[in-house]
Amino acid sequence: MTTLTTTPPEEGLEQPLWREGSVARGLLDRDQLLQMLDRAVTKRVTVISAPPGSGKTSLLRGWANRSTGARRVAFVSVDRDEQDAQRFWSAVLDAICSPARSVDPETRPTASTGLDDDQLVHRVLSELAEQGEPVVLIIDDLHELRSSDAVAQLDRVLAHLPSCAQVVLSSRRDPPIRLHQLRLADELAEIRAGDLRFTERETQELLAASGTTLSDAGTTALHQRTEGWVAGLRLAAISLSGHSDPERFVAEFSGTDRAIGEYLMAEMLERQPSEVQSMLLRTSLVDRMNGELADLLAGRPGCEQMLLELEDANAFVVSLDARRTWFRYHQLLADFLRLELRRRSADELSELHRRAAQWFADHGDVVEAVRHRLAAGDWTDAARLVADHSFRWVLDGQAGTIDAVLQAFPEGASADHPDLALAHAAADVNQGRLEEAAAQLALAE
Repeated sequence: MTTLTTTPPEEGLEQPLWREGSVARGLLDRDQLLQMLDRAVTKRVTVISAPPGSGKTSLLRGWANRSTGARRVAFVSVDRDEQDAQRFWSAVLDAICSPARSVDPETRPTASTGLDDDQLVHRVLSELAEQGEPVVLIIDDLHELRSSDAVAQLDRVLAHLPSCAQVVLSSRRDPPIRLHQLRLADELAEIRAGDLRFTERETQELLAASGTTLSDAGTTALHQRTEGWVAGLRLAAISLSGHSDPERFVAEFSGTDRAIGEYLMAEMLERQPSEVQSMLLRTSLVDRMNGELADLLAGRPGCEQMLLELEDANAFVVSLDARRTWFRYHQLLADFLRLELRRRSADELSELHRRAAQWFADHGDVVEAVRHRLAAGDWTDAARLVADHSFRWVLDGQAGTIDAVLQAFPEGASADHPDLALAHAAADVNQGRLEEAAAQLALAE
């Protein structure tokens, strides 16, 4: 059932999962974002579209609670997997008719009794038009609305919205309404994931507010690792507050952290169809992919379309080029998926790395090919790849590439792989270490 938002339970260490529909106490008062929303609601419609855990609900609650007496705020939160249009519009109408100015009204009027959904939509428009003051209708978690009738009716409401009303729609993906028409008419404001990400300064303030002392380098590392994702930083801050060695915690922090993994499992992976889950897991072992490589690893066609849809859904998938042909996963999601892949399909790992290695070798990316050969345990093939390209790298002025690749091999590996000794010789010659080069050539011989 769709409900008006109620005050959430206090969050702490006993509640590691930070639901999008709740507000974690102690989060920063992000004045710049609040001012951005102030400017946004001068438009007819505002869309806030960002991944789970981005702080959408926290922003809306903070803004609504400080809203001035010059306008009313009607706040509706859509329950998970809501499929009943009548329940949805009943909650919207009740929120508009509520006499309370608070986001958390204590009374629940029954203005919707006995009306069907079409009548409710008409009543919603009438009530908005008859308000004696400006009103902002906030619909949070709109991605949970599964009723196509309700979505079509929402589009109609937005098209006939009275001049005294504005609507804010918060969702994990762009709502399926005619946003292009609103953009052309300059009646749409948009707040996206990039706007909601924490800056490094905000990361410092969050850690300080949680009582955590961390070096500047540690703060930078944590911010880069989370990519400013609010839920990731919040969960890290909770763990750090009771950790005996914060610097070590940050150095080891990744998507394999239990709290991060539980959140991503519940809010991202388990919500995907089985074929998408399988694709995500099998493609997670590469740092970047296109449709062809994803198809090869997943063992099925159509992966590019899945990746495009996941990016559109703000599901922690990022396109790397303007044409949206190359993709990567958020670092924490990639960590989590690789751990899940090891848990579920450990026997497939070597073969998947071999497929990736062959694909990268065929497409001229020798460094990635070597990395995946090593991950597959194919040391001899990896050494041969390095030897085949090492002198060309020297001639092309890419000697640094040799050093980077050689560091992936364990110390002393040259004794077992003459091809690797040749690559070390090439690197030594390039850096003028002639005696060391001669020793490596002798070892290879």
